[in-house]
Amino acid sequence: MDTRFFQNLSKKIRLFVFFVPVFLTITHGYTQEKIDSTRESFTIDLEFRPRSEFRNGYRQMRNDTTRPAFFTEGRNRLYFNYERKGFIFHTSIQDVRVWGQQDPRSTEGSIQVFEGYVQPSLGKGFSVRIGRQKIMFDNQRLFAQNDWRQNGGSHDGVRFMYMKNSFEADLIGAFNQGKGAQENFFDTDFSPGFSSYKVLLVNFLKYKKGEFTLSGVNSADAFQDTDSSAITYWRFTQGGRIEYSHKRLYATLAGYFQYGKTPKGQALSAWYIQPEIQYKDNQHWTIRLGAEIFSGDDGLYPTTTSHSFDALYGVNHRFLGTMDYFTRFPNDFNNAGLIDPYLFVFFKVNEKLTLRTDGHLFYSQNNFLPEGEQTAIARYLGFENDLLLYYKANSFTEIQLGYSWATFTPSMVYIKKGGNSDLIQHWAFLMITFKPKLFSHIKS
Repeated sequence: MDTRFFQNLSKKIRLFVFFVPVFLTITHGYTQEKIDSTRESFTIDLEFRPRSEFRNGYRQMRNDTTRPAFFTEGRNRLYFNYERKGFIFHTSIQDVRVWGQQDPRSTEGSIQVFEGYVQPSLGKGFSVRIGRQKIMFDNQRLFAQNDWRQNGGSHDGVRFMYMKNSFEADLIGAFNQGKGAQENFFDTDFSPGFSSYKVLLVNFLKYKKGEFTLSGVNSADAFQDTDSSAITYWRFTQGGRIEYSHKRLYATLAGYFQYGKTPKGQALSAWYIQPEIQYKDNQHWTIRLGAEIFSGDDGLYPTTTSHSFDALYGVNHRFLGTMDYFTRFPNDFNNAGLIDPYLFVFFKVNEKLTLRTDGHLFYSQNNFLPEGEQTAIARYLGFENDLLLYYKANSFTEIQLGYSWATFTPSMVYIKKGGNSDLIQHWAFLMITFKPKLFSHIKS
């Protein structure tokens, strides 16, 4: 018999054993509830969000021959939500497009299903969510809805949720297959032509006690080999966060370790650390000081193991600068890792208007050796400053205006594989979000 069968079976058993204790923890307090069907609610909400952008150094460094880009894109989304005691049905559909990209006479459709799930209650504090859904944990560094991206981010899967008092637990499973899989009688094959996992298993735990909050993530995602559907590469990410909050002071420390295989099958051993301290006065000011550190490969002492940390399916736009120079891991680091000390300052003028400025310093975490060179580049990469304005016109309308600029060193040219470090990089945007409730019906 093929030994690969036993190897795959052994791997699945290890994964099963890894997550069984968590599942037992979640189901420990299970008690069947009697469903009360007398109260029902149905709501329809709208989100209309156009955004115009001016790009002259966004994500890629400009040079002497590049010209600025300008465009407007929008997201139109409808949310439908039905609830009764013990059962929820939720779906949202959206149309995302750049203005002018499609011939208005075209018959080609563009409506997408962003979310579509049912959530029955299984007991006191225990429910299961089945279908397409957002996955958001902690500060959304590893799992997020990626709301800045107009089409957002969602997953097809099953999610067991338990919440009681100060304890929360989630267990998620997903298994992806390509178009036409329902016609298969043997084998599983996921080679859709885009980058995505074949299997995802996630456990999230959170416990709050007084001024402290502890949370932990255990994640396993698997990727199919590009040449053989019988080979799957498993990547594991484990770690957690501790938070302390006392009056105006907030402090946190997060750390994650990543091991197994990269999506391309390379051995993996990487880590991530984020310390932060925050101070907020009673009325106007909020100040956040911290750093993000992503491990990377040492160009002077190369090994067969990758040390480049990947932030999985988290949001990137809000962390490493709004100009999005570092959003694809580990490619945007050129595998050298990254150190990002940051300072965020918020000033709340009044209930409607908030001003914000973010400052980022960028350094490579490890030595980067350009091809054909014998000496590593200097680690300092540059500075970015993001200026933002939030104006809440009314209960369903918000205006965001942003301008960012960055100045980079010659080292950044090597990391980003092009550009002119003598030029200042620019980016600006204007975004208006309308989110009114269109319809609400409650039956008692």
